[in-house]
Amino acid sequence: MRGTLIVVRDRALTQLQHERAPLAPRPIPLQQRLWRQVAGEVRWSFTPPALWLEGIAFNVVLSGLYLLISPLTLHKHGWVVIIGVYFATFVLADVTTTNVLGVDTARVRLSLGEGLPMWRILLVKNLSLLVIVGVPTLAATAIITAATTKHSLHSIAITVPDVALPILAWLGVGNLVSALLAVQPRSLMRRWQERRQWRTTLPWITHLGLPYALYYFVAPIDGQQRGILGYHLGRSMPADFRALIHLGVGLAVWAIGTVVAVWFMRWRGLRIL
Repeated sequence: MRGTLIVVRDRALTQLQHERAPLAPRPIPLQQRLWRQVAGEVRWSFTPPALWLEGIAFNVVLSGLYLLISPLTLHKHGWVVIIGVYFATFVLADVTTTNVLGVDTARVRLSLGEGLPMWRILLVKNLSLLVIVGVPTLAATAIITAATTKHSLHSIAITVPDVALPILAWLGVGNLVSALLAVQPRSLMRRWQERRQWRTTLPWITHLGLPYALYYFVAPIDGQQRGILGYHLGRSMPADFRALIHLGVGLAVWAIGTVVAVWFMRWRGLRIL
């Protein structure tokens, strides 16, 4: 009887230790369809400890706090776009976007080892970020537009592409930066111990500050959007046509950034710093 209790106790302890242990990284399934791969990536993103989304969650809070310090100057025309662009760019200004290959080093390497091409890995991760960040932002933009304008469908067709532009551009730039500067996450204690090793410390500091530098470069400051990325492109054009241009510019930046990133990694290979 005592022996049976010991066996049961040992099994219970083993099961408890297994449940408390962090889940082993798994590659993106090679044979699955794209939508299943994206669904699995989104599900994994929210699986504790959800380290991949820590920065995005932090930036959601930070974006709200920053508005208390520096409120946006909301113009009568396009204030919905200004708010949408502000939150989209601020939330995506994180290493989750510009370091998608470094933050998730283990799973990226396992996926490559299983034969999944790099372009597919970037596509899955970009679509996952769109589901997590892009779709809610665009949906909120559409809802606010519909609630505050008379010709809601026509206005939505204009505001949504305007907000989609920085989202798509961020993903394209993020893919390129990820290929150039993939930094493996380490604990702060280890970073402090290695602080004088500039070959690892300098890339780490750079990749932490780079997203915010890019945000300042493209984002609206006090409600004034930058001329880059086509925000002021074609002011004399009809609003519908200008919205299509904005959407096209966003898709072009994403495609170019992704193609260059894949080419660069084929030439140099994936190097995690």
